[in-house]
Amino acid sequence: MPRSLATSPDVVVIGGGIAGLLVAHHCTANGDNVLVLEASERVGGRCLSLDAGGIRVDLGAAWHWMEHTRIPPLLDRFGLARVRQHEPGVAVFEAERSRPVERFEWPTTPPPSWRIEGGTQALADAIADALPEGTIRCGMRVDRIRQEGSDGIRVEGTGSDGPFHVQAARCACAVPPRLVAHTIDIRPLPAGVDDALRHTPTWMSHSLKVGVVYDRPFWREDGWSGRVRSLAGPIHDWHDATPPASLGSDQRCRGAGGLFGFGPPPQEGVSMDDFRRRVVEQLVHCYGPAARDPVALRVQDWSRTTWTTPPAGSACRGEEPKAVPALSRNYWDGRLSFVAAETACEHPGFLDGAVEAARRYAEQTSVPATDAV
Repeated sequence: MPRSLATSPDVVVIGGGIAGLLVAHHCTANGDNVLVLEASERVGGRCLSLDAGGIRVDLGAAWHWMEHTRIPPLLDRFGLARVRQHEPGVAVFEAERSRPVERFEWPTTPPPSWRIEGGTQALADAIADALPEGTIRCGMRVDRIRQEGSDGIRVEGTGSDGPFHVQAARCACAVPPRLVAHTIDIRPLPAGVDDALRHTPTWMSHSLKVGVVYDRPFWREDGWSGRVRSLAGPIHDWHDATPPASLGSDQRCRGAGGLFGFGPPPQEGVSMDDFRRRVVEQLVHCYGPAARDPVALRVQDWSRTTWTTPPAGSACRGEEPKAVPALSRNYWDGRLSFVAAETACEHPGFLDGAVEAARRYAEQTSVPATDAV
């Protein structure tokens, strides 16, 4: 028999990304007993910042922009700083591997974008650390959600110790909608909701991101921005990921430097070792021999990450999510809600959308949203 995880929490949250963690934060601040079930072995979802060569590189969500007004107060609330993306300098255009690259001056005042100091993972970790001990259970994959009579919900799944179940008064599902449709059996749902889940793209599920770290950001020494646009690949866009701590007050390089980029997953039959070799070859083509020996190289293929992307054959084709009214409503007399970033009415799929979706849940369930969150 499946074992019971807890004694009827007020709220069970499925998914420990930013949206799910903020829902838990709102509810616990309101005095609710909350249980967060996360399928992977860490919190953060698509916020993934890996230590590489002494610095942290974002291999998932990385940026927010001026229109994402919910992010700065959230960072202030959890004592985190943000860093403007470095853009000034000479950029590189790579048309073909067989031709020399072209260099051009990148504008010094593009629309500003910011990263979170310490990586977006730092935000997920800060929210998780603020929750009561025992709130989050990792390695717990949810398979089934059922309405239990008129006043409860039953959630079933599989963890490292075998099958489990938990009864709760309310359920907030913070799993990407398309993944929900393919992996979690939820019944009954009104007509059209299952289709809305199934056809909502998951932001980044088609992408691969790479972080490459060197002992110093040599490209800055040569006046390059770290920005590459490539038609040759394997990475189509590169950006500077050097943290402020690697630069002195005079902006001279005093520590490790990083580049991060994104592009399509490797073709069938290309090994990851071969893919890494091609990445280094590309950077050598763009920046010369100094790029030949990185101290660390990390790859995250989101199309093959089972707790983000549905099984093969059902992946998105890179579409950007759009607001879907059916996914911003509550069901089962307000006891079931979908709160992933893709369910946001503004900026669905982005960090700002995750914050909005969590705040919407708090407002719809009469849970006061905590200050500046």
